[in-house]
Amino acid sequence: MTIPNDANIYLPGTIQVPSSIVITAITQSNPMVVTIDVDPVSESNTYIAGQLVKLTVPITYKMFQADGLLGQILDVSGSDLTLDLDSRLFDPFIIPAAGKLQPASLAPSGSRNLPFNNVTSSVIPFQSLNNRGN
Repeated sequence: MTIPNDANIYLPGTIQVPSSIVITAITQSNPMVVTIDVDPVSESNTYIAGQLVKLTVPITYKMFQADGLLGQILDVSGSDLTLDLDSRLFDPFIIPAAGKLQPASLAPSGSRNLPFNNVTSSVIPFQSLNNRGN
């Protein structure tokens, strides 16, 4: 029996994480706490503990030391995500004046974002770039 090249299109139903979400605050602490912009009525925070995320913090937000860092989510409380990063020596996070600026954002990263973990039997969010599961 020949299996077609596109046979792996189907993925089981699972939570889908947005490709990125806007950061509204970052603490100078260990562990770091990141506050994300989630509308509690129309959206829900689908990030979970154990997930690996990447921070994008443009220099206009002043905490440039956090830009590009990868961190694991330790805890989720509403719109606050506690990450396993130490930001005590970072510059303060500041929202710049309004304008056409790239927002600070957080996005899923790395191979820990799998639809299912056979070891723990828990569902882990994943990022789908084209709704075909790549």
